[in-house]
Amino acid sequence: MVMRFLPASVAAAVVALMSALRGLGPISRGIAIACAAAALVAAAALRRRDVRAHASVVAGIAAVTAAGQVAGGWLYGACVAAFFTAALLSLRAARASGQPRPAPSAAALVKIGGVTGAIVVLALLLLTPIALRVERFVNGILGVDGDETTAFSTTMRLGATRGMLQSNAIVARIEGAPGVEYLRGAVYDTYNGAYWITSSEGGKRTTSAARPGAPARITLDRNAPAGADMRWFLPPGACGFDRDVEVDAFGVVRRGSAPNPQRLGFATAGCAPIAARPPTERDLEVLRDVRDRIEPLAAAATARAATPHDKLLALSREPFRGFEYSLAVERDPGVDPIADFMTVHRAGHCEMFASAMVLMARTQGIPARVVGGYRASEVNPITGQTVVRDRNAHAWVEAWYDGAWHAFDPTPGSDAPLRRGFLDHAGDLWDLALDRLAEIGPLGYAAGLGALVVVLLAIRQATNWLRRPRRVRAARAMERPLPCFETLLRALEEAGFARDPSEPLESFAARVPPVAAAAVAAYAAFRYGGVGDERAVVQEVEIAARETRAAI
Repeated sequence: MVMRFLPASVAAAVVALMSALRGLGPISRGIAIACAAAALVAAAALRRRDVRAHASVVAGIAAVTAAGQVAGGWLYGACVAAFFTAALLSLRAARASGQPRPAPSAAALVKIGGVTGAIVVLALLLLTPIALRVERFVNGILGVDGDETTAFSTTMRLGATRGMLQSNAIVARIEGAPGVEYLRGAVYDTYNGAYWITSSEGGKRTTSAARPGAPARITLDRNAPAGADMRWFLPPGACGFDRDVEVDAFGVVRRGSAPNPQRLGFATAGCAPIAARPPTERDLEVLRDVRDRIEPLAAAATARAATPHDKLLALSREPFRGFEYSLAVERDPGVDPIADFMTVHRAGHCEMFASAMVLMARTQGIPARVVGGYRASEVNPITGQTVVRDRNAHAWVEAWYDGAWHAFDPTPGSDAPLRRGFLDHAGDLWDLALDRLAEIGPLGYAAGLGALVVVLLAIRQATNWLRRPRRVRAARAMERPLPCFETLLRALEEAGFARDPSEPLESFAARVPPVAAAAVAAYAAFRYGGVGDERAVVQEVEIAARETRAAI
């Protein structure tokens, strides 16, 4: 009874733990809860033991998979290990079909541990990429805006990065540029209510010629979106690119004419940084209904500030006191999202904070715009690379004063880096290896498959090696009959039924007295067929020996 509900119970515990401690999203949480409930129902309602066990385990796998759609790290790895250990034990108990089975040997425990470990590693390394690919595939079928989970474009819908902020997929890696943080990739200067747009003036591009010898490099992940409009996310001041790129009027660097290159070398010193165009009247525009609601807030926040710099510092802090960071907030459909954010539902994520500060700065006569990109704070201690993930997607403010654009980040808690453990960073090496294999092409994937086969063969060989002493002992033990059977053979020989060593036990049983024939048959079935219980067979053979001697 305990084994029946063990996988479903562990799956339910995993879902509860990841929901409570890792903030599982509503969709993933709903799917996980439904699958855990299905596992419990299967364990309770289905009659056949084998069908019940397999159905419960399959539903439990679905629940644990859905619960893994967050950055669970070592905690999720431990949960996966616990679940698959419970699943293997449950399936083993179901296979027994009610017959008593000996305790698992050391080799069996090693095999269970090896299988569980392999599943855990594969789950940690593959769940997020697989989930991301499935999500993109479904979005493509349904016609959902892919910007929510893929990349920034010339139009940013407020809330578009919400899906990205819940994904741990790697977007890019940067090496040779320690300390990089803000990575610019999109600039928006026009707000029309719920949308920010890159105006046509900002979309004008020029070509920057290649300059060899760049000390730093950014490498796009194999899942990074492609296309002529896709851009490199680079730190402010990046210059000296090692390939031709296209630069727009806002200083955003696109991939240029090369067919979706994966790497770009750049420098952060020793060359002229890319300059963005000065502001225009568009950088001061605010919708009338939005202005009426937020201008008093901006005026109150900047009442004691004298310079544009001081005003912007005040706007990045004062109006947002008491606000909360949240990815899911219901807005009043009859009110502009920014006005609702500032006056009604005082919670939101980076896009809302940046948009509100830009519009408030504009009401005070300071040109400002929203910048989209990533805030990278994670460095892999194994490779030394700065790792950029979907969840690092960020929006901040650039405002114009003293003849230049200056960055401000009003989002509360935006300076808190994502903390990851050593195992998380080690898992990133898998992605790095796949990148390198993809560069080689079919030969790379063939090499990876060959390496996997070698690993599996090594595991099998190690298991056989561990089991070998047990098999040797068993073979040696089988060379001689059990002592009780030797006693029976001597008794039958004294009664005139001697057995030649080459005579099969079946033919010998056919010519001995009935009381001994049954014992010989039971012994043969147990010794060579594994049928019956050893203690019962020994007892039957000893009784037959005593009765044979008594009959002489």
